[in-house]
Amino acid sequence: MARVDVFYSLQSAYCYVLLDRLLELASRGVDVVIRPLLGGVLRRPERYMDRDQLEADYFARDAQRVADFLGLAYADPDPSPIDFEPGSLWRAKPYQPRNIYLNRLYVGACDAGRGLAFLDRVGRMLWDGSTPGWDKGDHLARAMSAIDLDHDAVLSSMPADRAQTELDANAAAIEAAGHWGVPLMIYKEEPFYGQDRFDHLIWRMKQKGDLSDVDA
Repeated sequence: MARVDVFYSLQSAYCYVLLDRLLELASRGVDVVIRPLLGGVLRRPERYMDRDQLEADYFARDAQRVADFLGLAYADPDPSPIDFEPGSLWRAKPYQPRNIYLNRLYVGACDAGRGLAFLDRVGRMLWDGSTPGWDKGDHLARAMSAIDLDHDAVLSSMPADRAQTELDANAAAIEAAGHWGVPLMIYKEEPFYGQDRFDHLIWRMKQKGDLSDVDA
């Protein structure tokens, strides 16, 4: 079975717009392995220190446009998984309780072999505008239950320090693979950065004989 590793952050709009294509790829018999990552502002904060409003405005417009092009429901997560410093663009606060909680579930689901299913339920819920206040009430518990995972059991099995260890290992692995940004897809040690490189990935897999036009 062909394998594609995907470094994926729940904070990334461009990861979200790739999700349905990853699900379709998995339906074609490819082993799509999700590698959880923290948002870039937490992994590589120095890269975001000098970003300006012009870039932020374009990013917002482009992400919405890609979602519209793909026919995806889209809205910024409410609340954002990451707490930002007031008055800043992409500078995170030192303490991130909501992000820690969410990533314990994410890493735990991946460890249980349910990473892609987690993204289909929880990741989609963050970005499709359907669930403002996703971090309150039983939204996450119900989404976990829908993929046959118990919310409380996953939290118990994945304390914050263990989750952080796995996230740090993936942060090192993505750079060793040839990039630092997400989404990053790895096929036969070749990196494909960005949702707009998915077609190049498919082309390469067909070239190598791991996909055909009749795999679906």
